[in-house]
Amino acid sequence: MQNSKKKVDNICILRTSSLGDICHMLPFVYTLKKEYPKARITWIIGKSEANFLGKIDGIDFIIFDKSKTFVSYIEIFKRLRKIQYDVMFLMQVSLRSNVISLLINSKIKLGYDSTRSSDLHTFFSNKKITSSPHAHVVDVFLSFLKFLNIKKSCFLYKWYVEEKISKRQLFDKFPNLKNKYFVLSPCSRSANRNWLAERYAEVADYLIENFGLECVISSSPNKDEKEFVNNVIGHMRRESINVSGETNLDELLTLIKHSELLISPDSGPIHIATCVDKPVVGLYGVTNTVRAGPYKTKELCVDKYNDALLKYEGLKPHEAKWRFKNNNKNVMSLIQTEEVIKKIDQYFSKRSVT
Repeated sequence: MQNSKKKVDNICILRTSSLGDICHMLPFVYTLKKEYPKARITWIIGKSEANFLGKIDGIDFIIFDKSKTFVSYIEIFKRLRKIQYDVMFLMQVSLRSNVISLLINSKIKLGYDSTRSSDLHTFFSNKKITSSPHAHVVDVFLSFLKFLNIKKSCFLYKWYVEEKISKRQLFDKFPNLKNKYFVLSPCSRSANRNWLAERYAEVADYLIENFGLECVISSSPNKDEKEFVNNVIGHMRRESINVSGETNLDELLTLIKHSELLISPDSGPIHIATCVDKPVVGLYGVTNTVRAGPYKTKELCVDKYNDALLKYEGLKPHEAKWRFKNNNKNVMSLIQTEEVIKKIDQYFSKRSVT
């Protein structure tokens, strides 16, 4: 252990959701585990998020089930009331997290700086991270480690998530998956982040016709998402494989891992792709790639966030708050089909399909 690092034995991490942000958390968690291998590290995390990550050696998951909110509060209190933590990383801005933080005994409760705080977050922490210009969520999470004097040169950029479903198991479930394919995940949980169905269709047809790939379209079981997928398929000239609502998170990870690439708006699957080293052509407008893009392949994204800020809000990038989302209904229509195709060509110019 480096002499410059602070001595801590008990560490608590509070971040329950969402899936994308849980993926963003992994470099922070793996770095912390590497630098403090003997510390007791507790992570308060959501139920589905914990199931997705599976086991991480050296990390004790405490499950918060938001479907049983009151009961979960009581269970967390019972399990942790006798533990005195040296530091708690309060890494979620929400009223629910504020309440959970009150149940944790910790000398230090480290939270966000004022520019990233909302929902009274700042009143529930006694230390703050250093304010910084607009930055990616991964880098903001890693900045919490500066409190422990862990240097940036020690950061471990690792996104490992165990593949629980094998490729064979996946292909047995979906026998139409016989050839090389790309995944089109056209829906976000916020419908205003979705691109236009007819433009998704144009791009899908282009990939099929020019690169000989099969198109696999995925979404959650949500009724509106499945209807949107059907709308995309209705605009396509070529056949596709529709697995919408038929994959759980473990199967989705395997599906993305063994694809050629993923096309998606800002959503959980984009960050699953980062975990399995798969390139993403991301479509951004409501949020931006600077803050929430696929960390390893931001250069493949089409980002209209700054254009939309100026057009619909009259703001320049530095004038928008870090969490600001441009929810104007016309934002995603700023992305043109030709721009997405250009990114696809950019990727395949360096990698041929064999």
